[in-house]
Amino acid sequence: MTYKPTPLQQAVIDSTAPVTIVLAGAGTGKTTTAAAATGKFLHSCDTERGEQRRAAILSGRRTRLPPQARVLFMSFSRTAVTQVIDRAGGVIGPYLSRIDVSTFHGMAWRMINDFGERHGFPAPQGVLSAAEAKVPGGPVGLTYDELMPAATTLLQIPQIAAHYAARYRLVICDEFQDTDDTEWEFLQLIAPGARRIFLGDLNQAIYEDMKKINPARRVELAKSLPGAITLPLPAASHRDPSGVLPAAADAARQRHFDDPAIHQAVVGGRLTVTRSAAADVFEHVVALIRDARARQHTVNIFTHTMAATSLLSDLLVRQRIVHEQVGFTEANAEAIAAQHALLQFGLNIDGANVRRALAVYVTANTRVKGGGLAPLATQMLDKSNLALESRLLTLARELRQAGTAADGPEYPELADIVAGAYARVGMSRGEETWARAMPQTRAAIGQLAGGSTFDDVSAALKAARNGALVGAGNQRPRAIQVMNLHQTKGREADTTILLLQDDEYHGRERPPFPTGSKLLYVVMTRARHQAHIVVPATPHPLWRPLVEACETSLAVIQAPGSG
Repeated sequence: MTYKPTPLQQAVIDSTAPVTIVLAGAGTGKTTTAAAATGKFLHSCDTERGEQRRAAILSGRRTRLPPQARVLFMSFSRTAVTQVIDRAGGVIGPYLSRIDVSTFHGMAWRMINDFGERHGFPAPQGVLSAAEAKVPGGPVGLTYDELMPAATTLLQIPQIAAHYAARYRLVICDEFQDTDDTEWEFLQLIAPGARRIFLGDLNQAIYEDMKKINPARRVELAKSLPGAITLPLPAASHRDPSGVLPAAADAARQRHFDDPAIHQAVVGGRLTVTRSAAADVFEHVVALIRDARARQHTVNIFTHTMAATSLLSDLLVRQRIVHEQVGFTEANAEAIAAQHALLQFGLNIDGANVRRALAVYVTANTRVKGGGLAPLATQMLDKSNLALESRLLTLARELRQAGTAADGPEYPELADIVAGAYARVGMSRGEETWARAMPQTRAAIGQLAGGSTFDDVSAALKAARNGALVGAGNQRPRAIQVMNLHQTKGREADTTILLLQDDEYHGRERPPFPTGSKLLYVVMTRARHQAHIVVPATPHPLWRPLVEACETSLAVIQAPGSG
C-alpha cells in the first residue's frame, strides 16, 4: 500500500500529545493514518529501548529493560479495522505483530480468561449469549452484557492494572464518539498512563438512539482530558479519490438534494436508484451482485433489518452465491456450539445435549415478538413435533453409526452428516451461518483423524465459539458481505447495494431527520466505485427526496438530445 500523508495526517503521525483526537469524515484515511502513527511510535519506543540497552552495557550495570512496547487498537468492528491494518502493512512495517486489535467485549473476555480465576471471577466455560440465556437448562456463566463490568472490576486490581500498563504504551479507539459510559470507563482503565489516539466523526454518529448516547458530549469529554489536542483531517476521500460519492453523500446528509454533487454522481453512473416491486426486488439485487462480481468488484449489501439480512442471505445461499452475513455473531457462535454437540454425540462421548444446542442455534437465528422461543426451538425441547422427532432420530442414528463404526470413526462421513444437519431438522433461517461454522468443525474432525484427543478439539471449538460471540474471530472477510444498515461503519467495498423495502420502521424522527440523514451519509460513503439504492415504489420520507433527485437527474440525461 502506497501511503503519502498530507501535512495534517503527518501532524497526527508526529503527535506526541497524551491524547490526540482525530476528527474526520468517511474515507479520509483516519485508520490508515493511525496505523502510520503506530509504526512511528513503536519505532521510537524501540529506539529508546536500544539506547537504554547501550547505556547499560557501556556503564557495566545490569539493567532490566522494559518489555517491547505494544499497541492496543479498540474498535466496534475488529474485522473492519483488521482489513485496514492488513492493507497498511507497508505503512506499519515490521510492527504488525505488536498491534492487538480487539472489540470492547473481546478485550473484556480476554481479561476474564487471563485473570478472573485468580481474582474472584472463576473462569466460565463460555459467554452466555442472549439465545442461550433464553433456552432452559443452560450453564452458569457471564452474559454478554456482564463481560465489560466484570473486566472493569478486574482492572481496578493493582496487579492487573500494572500488567496492562506495562503491555500497552499506546491505545487507539476507533469511532470513539459511539462509546457508551460503560465502554468509555473501560477504555480509560486500560493502561491509563499510555498515550491515546481517538478517531471519530460526528457525521457518522448513527447509534445515538440505539445506544442512548450523546456523541457530541463524548467528543467534548475527550477534549477535556489532560494534554488533549484535536487534529481534524481534510475532507478528501481516499476511498473514492474522485470525491464524487463523498460529495453526494454529504449533500444528502445536509438534505441539499438539489446540490450539483448528487446530479454529478448520477450522471457519472456512480450512484443509481431503482424502484422495485416487492416480487422483483431480490431478483434485481442478485443481478446487481452478479454484474459487480463479473467486474471482480467486492460487494457490500445493506438491508434495513436483521430479518431482511437473514432472508436475503438464505436466498443467496439458494442461488449459490458465496457470501458472509455480518453482524450475526451470536448465530455464528451458536452454529459452532451446535456442530460441536453433534460431533460429540456421534462419537458417543458423554455430555452432549444436542437438542438444547440446536434449540439455542434456532433461537439465535429467530426473533420472536415478546422475546420468547421460536416454535421450532420449543418443539426440539418438548418433543411435541412427531415429524421433527423422526428426522432427529434418523440424524442421531446416522451420527452414531459414523462415529462408532467397528473399524473406528468414519470421519469424512461424520463431517458430511454434521454439515447436512441444517437442512434436515426444519430450520428456515441462518443457513449461511451454519455453513460458515463448518470449516472450523471440519478442521476439528480432521485433527481427530490425525490423532488429537477429543478434549483438545473440544477446547478449540469452545474457544472458537466464544471468540465468534465477542467479535474476536479471525476469519478473513468474503468478497460479498450482507449486513444490517447499522453494521456498515468501517466497511468499504468496490460496489455497495442498499436494499430498502415496504413498511420498514425508521423510528419516530421527523423531517429534517437530523440523525437519520447521517445514515444516508454513512451508507453512500462505503463505496469505492458504485453505490446502488434499491427502494420500494413508495420510499420512506427519509430516503424519498434523494430517490426523486436521482430520478430527476437520470431523466435529464435520458431525454432526447441530451447527449
